[in-house]
Amino acid sequence: MRRRSRLAPRRPTGALSGGRDLAVDATRGVAIWSMISLHFSAGTIAARPTHLFPYVDGMSAFVLLSGLVLGIVYQRWIGRFGLGYAYRRIGKRLVVLYLCQLLISLAAVAASYLVDARTFRRLAILPPGPSLGTKLEWSFTLRYLPSGGNILLLYLILMGLAALILPIMARRLWPLVLGASLVLFAATMIWPTGTHGTGPTTIQSFPGGPPIQNWAAWQVLFIPALVIGWKWDAWRVPERIDRFLAPLLMVTLIVGITVEDLMMMPSLRPHLVLLVDKVDLGPVRAVLAFLVVTCVYGVFRVVLRWLRRDLLRPLVATGARSLDSYVLQALCLLAVPTLIVDRPWKPSLAVAIAVAVFAACWVWAEIRTRLGVDKLHRAPMLLAASVQHAWVSSRNGGLKDGEQRDEPAGQAQAGIDRRTDVERSRRESRRG
Repeated sequence: MRRRSRLAPRRPTGALSGGRDLAVDATRGVAIWSMISLHFSAGTIAARPTHLFPYVDGMSAFVLLSGLVLGIVYQRWIGRFGLGYAYRRIGKRLVVLYLCQLLISLAAVAASYLVDARTFRRLAILPPGPSLGTKLEWSFTLRYLPSGGNILLLYLILMGLAALILPIMARRLWPLVLGASLVLFAATMIWPTGTHGTGPTTIQSFPGGPPIQNWAAWQVLFIPALVIGWKWDAWRVPERIDRFLAPLLMVTLIVGITVEDLMMMPSLRPHLVLLVDKVDLGPVRAVLAFLVVTCVYGVFRVVLRWLRRDLLRPLVATGARSLDSYVLQALCLLAVPTLIVDRPWKPSLAVAIAVAVFAACWVWAEIRTRLGVDKLHRAPMLLAASVQHAWVSSRNGGLKDGEQRDEPAGQAQAGIDRRTDVERSRRESRRG
């Protein structure tokens, strides 16, 4: 009998019956908590665990994992349904990203009229002075990006890049995509924007404002992760992480203890900004992000083998709805100090608010699951169907039991329910 390979496919651990990789969702949940704890309770005990490792934060993990999941999902969609289907889905995703960033920007415009100019500038890191018309123009063109809610424009640009490279990936030319990504990243190191400069690849929070991200640099997290996700099954990535997790954890621990001292060495200190800058995403940040995310994912795979899955449900649920969670925390970052209690907060209050915001993200994720709203762009259709169903029920409320109801309306609702079930079954069969 043929001997089984050590990397032969086996039953995935930490996966739901529908095929979701709970370890990926839990890792994204950690990224969301990292951002929430930093934005609401920086410097407290709540933020410390996810910010112990130098030069790694929730934003880096969010971008990397977004590329990874996109690669996993779209490789399967293209293989089963073709490029046309993939482009329709990515088009809807781009619209959702635009609307989410627009919502955050409009919330910032509203907040600018609820507090004084100095407080608003401190909260949003945006100018309060422009007229309402100017603020609305900047918002609709995604040029009014409040602090803590400004990465969706970067995500949108990276999704646009993904749309361009999907045909190349479908032709199995992933080395070309990976090489182009590394060359573009190298170019940002040769011609960096710096802390005050701007360029064609620089994202600013408002016109004339300081740079916040250089998408040509940040794509080195997204595009290589997309390639890894694309080859997720072919390369048996989860099994390989399981096999080498112990040495990976040891290397990560040693690097985490020593990297800051290494950056302070006389030979490297003059290049510190280039190596660890966040706007241009220094190479040290990029490498450490891949290292830490890999280890966190591997640890969650081990944990999910031995613990009840419900114990990680808050992380898994918020991670599965990471876009919703990010939008919700960005809105809370404006709403809480504007409408409830102004900053600065005491450490205990800051921790309580951070936990409450994360709990709100979890509750929202559970509500979406219960209502069967798998995709945000389908929410209006389901809402309209619910309103129609309620209206038909109220109109026929006077009928006796057993009398004929409005069959066309019922058939329309059943058709929507069937489409929902089909879409859900497709999602569950494709997600890894």
